[in-house]
Amino acid sequence: MTLDERGPLGRVDARVKLLWVLATLIAGVLFFNVFTLCVLLASILAVAVVGRVLGATLQRLRGFGVLIITIGLIFAVTVPGEPLLRLPLWGFEVVFSQDGLLLGLISIVRMFVFATPLLITVMTTNNSDLIQALMVARLPLEYALMIVLALNFVPLYLAEFSRIGDAQRARAHAVAEQGLWGRVRALIPIFVPLTLNAIDRADTVGKVLEIRGFARRRFRPEFEPLTPGSWALLAVAVVIAVVAIASAATGHDLVAGLVGLS
Repeated sequence: MTLDERGPLGRVDARVKLLWVLATLIAGVLFFNVFTLCVLLASILAVAVVGRVLGATLQRLRGFGVLIITIGLIFAVTVPGEPLLRLPLWGFEVVFSQDGLLLGLISIVRMFVFATPLLITVMTTNNSDLIQALMVARLPLEYALMIVLALNFVPLYLAEFSRIGDAQRARAHAVAEQGLWGRVRALIPIFVPLTLNAIDRADTVGKVLEIRGFARRRFRPEFEPLTPGSWALLAVAVVIAVVAIASAATGHDLVAGLVGLS
């Protein structure tokens, strides 16, 4: 992505975006009310709308969202409590408890709160700026580079997993076979090329870094003055962190209290 393709968020200081990610992470951990978590998620999506990256964010979250919803449904089925919903499935009766559904819903929203800001930040920030922002937090250059590369490779591997699965299905490969061992065996033709491609990509990146003399270079973080957009996002991050910490300190959800839900 170029600076224009990243939208207004591409001009926001990388340090501010990392502080915003940290603030949403703290709030996601401290808040337990579904309404409050939904408000927090709505604020994150509002930042994506202002930054004109909402469509790209939702598209990249699509594959990860399936995993998140699946984990939430597992909570809904496995957590004991008062039965609320019974569904016949493959000859068995699946019981969803009230406590399980609530915990599953909280888990789903919370994981979206954790994943979405990080995805927006990676998608709208140049890798070198992100590395420098991590170095400001006293993180060694090698670790900062490793984290940034890992964050950039995750969406690539998710998309590649989907492409390899489609290619195998086009070759009449049955991805969903009967039985647990059958399903594991069906994933082998997908994971083998995915793993080989990952190793090849990592080897290529290592050679490129070696050719460019990365091991002998020393970086000193340099940043431009904060823009109005950076100050605005910083204000949002401060408000989120202050409200979350104040709610935890007082023992009352301040956001839910505003609408009488606490």
